[in-house]
Amino acid sequence: MGNKKIYDEKRILFVLREPQGRIQEISAYLRALRLPEGFTAEVTSNIEVPTAACYNAVQRESNARYKVYIAPGTVILEEDFLIEMVRLFAEQPDIGIVGLLGTEQLPTSGLFWDAPVRVGRALLQGGQRIEGKTVTGVYQDVMAVTDVIATQYDVPWREDLFQGEAFLAASACAEYRRQGYRTVLLASEEEGLLLSDTAQSADAQEQENFLDTYSRELYPLVSIIIPTYQRPEYFRIALTSAVQQTYRNLDIFITDNSHDTRTKEVYETYFSDDDRIHYEHHPEYHGAVENWRRAIAYDNPQAEYVNWLMDDDVFMPEKIATMMDFYFAYPDVMLVTSYRQSIDAQGKVISDIPATQPLCEQTTRIRGEGMGRLILTNLCNFVGEPTTALAKKAGMLDRHRLGWTGKEGRYLISDFPTWLRLLSQGDVIYIRKPLSQFRRHAGQDQHTAPTMAAGLICWGLMIRAAIERHVFLTTEEDRRQALAHYAFSVGQFLSTGLSRPIWKETYLKDLLTVYAGTMEAWTNGYQFSYEIDTSE
Repeated sequence: MGNKKIYDEKRILFVLREPQGRIQEISAYLRALRLPEGFTAEVTSNIEVPTAACYNAVQRESNARYKVYIAPGTVILEEDFLIEMVRLFAEQPDIGIVGLLGTEQLPTSGLFWDAPVRVGRALLQGGQRIEGKTVTGVYQDVMAVTDVIATQYDVPWREDLFQGEAFLAASACAEYRRQGYRTVLLASEEEGLLLSDTAQSADAQEQENFLDTYSRELYPLVSIIIPTYQRPEYFRIALTSAVQQTYRNLDIFITDNSHDTRTKEVYETYFSDDDRIHYEHHPEYHGAVENWRRAIAYDNPQAEYVNWLMDDDVFMPEKIATMMDFYFAYPDVMLVTSYRQSIDAQGKVISDIPATQPLCEQTTRIRGEGMGRLILTNLCNFVGEPTTALAKKAGMLDRHRLGWTGKEGRYLISDFPTWLRLLSQGDVIYIRKPLSQFRRHAGQDQHTAPTMAAGLICWGLMIRAAIERHVFLTTEEDRRQALAHYAFSVGQFLSTGLSRPIWKETYLKDLLTVYAGTMEAWTNGYQFSYEIDTSE
């Protein structure tokens, strides 16, 4: 057995990555820092080997208890940093890293400087300031720090993953966390650091290494739910678009009620070795309704967000990552959606229909009340199909899983009532960039008479709920516009829908009841008195 290293508890080592000509200048700044009583400090620098290898060599060769790793061109301005650092380490032995600039949540790129929200303040050599959130209290726990990393324990740096510095600090914080140590920022009344530049070149392979290694630890789990039925080629394309997301921390659930094994064979041939995927095949007893119920009932308790993926639609590779970054930037929003491209049966991009046309000319945060009003007054699902939006799961699952009132029953349309529910709780981000593709083809059932009738019943129920709850449709003008659109849509359907070959008599009866009751409420002070049986 080797001898256990004996540390000098009164020694601080500054580890620089500076050329020889700069060491003297940086050392002058370091000497201006106040030392704790009885402590000594020294400086070492080596730029001849990659950064992680250099830092590991320092750990092997130095017995200094406290090591302060400083990025090139960085100066510590907080004069009491060392005193407060030592005091905090002594008081909190579970703290492994102390810094002066950091973030509570790394962006999905893994790069600190892409983070929309930073904590702490710094000064750039050009005179600009980084004004992050103020540290709450004497110190604050964060996910990662940058530029200055002070430690009281030696945890190996990942030289097997990184040669450069772009991801090294975030990696160190993750490695210390794996050992049970916390990362914190010290409070500073003024700018704590002077930085040479905020731009860092990121090697693509090192970024892949970082995200592959740490995504499950650093980013919230996102569930992707895929119901599928006997469309194996479309299913293969859809599932491929899910597993190839740049966002790694995914939980992919598939419920398949195909009566043959073609879809199962696609899964087993191409995807069965991906431990993020959970596949179920129900060939005997699951019809379309049962398959939807199974999909709706799925709830991974560790997942914080959920995105449906219809088996004929497609995700763009950066969809989930882009949307999650907006949740990181605006944690109070309830829904993130985007423009979605329309594609045909062969995957060719085709022209938009009114519902899929871009809602805004640029990415916009829209008040939930305003979006709900827009949807209901136009009877148009501007948020998009289930594939389009990424939702906060908590807002969907606290009382019932999909829908708004919980009383839609067999007339539940899975998407827009759920969006209305979330919009009643908060805002939506609309991303102008297309992040998914909506396939329009002859195999869809959305244009069959029963589906159209169920949709119109659902729209009527949502208009009633909005008026009775005094949300979205709060003015006379809004209510009249919504009801006028509803009357027109039902009339248009009744003039053409009855000639369609597939029909359900109950749906016709309920649609006429909802329509008549809605028109009566229009002239009766918006008092709704009709009732229908929505049980499944």
